Amino acid sequence: MTDAPALLQRRFALAEYTRAVYFATVEQHITLENVLQPGFWQHVASQLKPYDEIIVANDDCSWRAQLLVADVWHQGCRVVELSRVDMTAEDEGGNDVADDLRVKWRGPVHRWCVVRTDGVIMRGGLENKNTALENLAAIAQERAAVGN
Repeated sequence: MTDAPALLQRRFALAEYTRAVYFATVEQHITLENVLQPGFWQHVASQLKPYDEIIVANDDCSWRAQLLVADVWHQGCRVVELSRVDMTAEDEGGNDVADDLRVKWRGPVHRWCVVRTDGVIMRGGLENKNTALENLAAIAQERAAVGN
């Protein structure tokens, strides 16, 4: 019988004790390629250590990525992409009150919003989708009243 290697107890711990998990929300114009650059993390590098994980999503909810911190120094860090999810989806409906307005989730900063097709937020920070749809209807009504 051979002596197979075995994991020692002192090398086994809850993940919460050995690494931190962060969530970063980036502006709509930031790409995943930007996020993978070491200098992108310069303002928060002092908070990071190897094996920390960072979940990154952008404001327009078109993508989400999970990153692993591989190395850290005073002006940045090297991150490795663990996963990437494309979150773009077709319009689910309910936005047919106004042709140029849509209700969209714009991340934890802006929350539910009424957005013009050019990306401008007309009303933001709304608590839920139903409230956003009510705001969309109100904006459409205001426009109709002004147009008459």
